[in-house]
Amino acid sequence: MNRGCVSAGEIKCDKCQRPIEPGERYLVMEEKEGEKSRFCVECCLIKGYAAHVKEKGEKVLTFFPSGTDSGSE
Repeated sequence: MNRGCVSAGEIKCDKCQRPIEPGERYLVMEEKEGEKSRFCVECCLIKGYAAHVKEKGEKVLTFFPSGTDSGSE
């Protein structure tokens, strides 16, 4: 199960090892039973786990892209 979260502190990205600051968004992915990985926004964008989409006229970040207009501007 994938979950978009907001850091409360003391979290590192499992891909790039960068600290995820309090208030910063990140993604939690359950890859194997009970094994969770945490990814910062930058790593999510690179791996295709997140995208910027236009919603109601505004560009927003989503961790759940689904074939929508996801272009980086």
